[in-house]
Amino acid sequence: MEQEHKIDVRQALRAFDRITREGEKRDDGWHYQGLTASTDFDGYTVFISSAKVRLTIFFHNKYTVDYRNAFELHEFAEQLRKLDKAR
Repeated sequence: MEQEHKIDVRQALRAFDRITREGEKRDDGWHYQGLTASTDFDGYTVFISSAKVRLTIFFHNKYTVDYRNAFELHEFAEQLRKLDKAR
C-alpha cells in the first residue's frame, strides 16, 4: 500500500531498543505491549510488528511498512511514539 504516513525511523529504533530490553524473549522475537520486535540473521534489518502492521527498517534507515488502512498505521505509529516517550 502507499505510505500515507511517514514513520520516524529514529523513534522506531528507540522503541525497538525498549522492546528488546523490557520485552519477553520468544522464538519469534521480543514481545512487549502488543508489539513484536526481531531482526534478520545479521542484525542489519529490523522488524517491528503489531497484529495489523509490519514495519521493516533496512540499512541506512530506509523502510517499508505493510498495513491495510491509514487508521491501523496511525495506531501503530502512536504505539511507537508512546514507547519512545515513556523511556
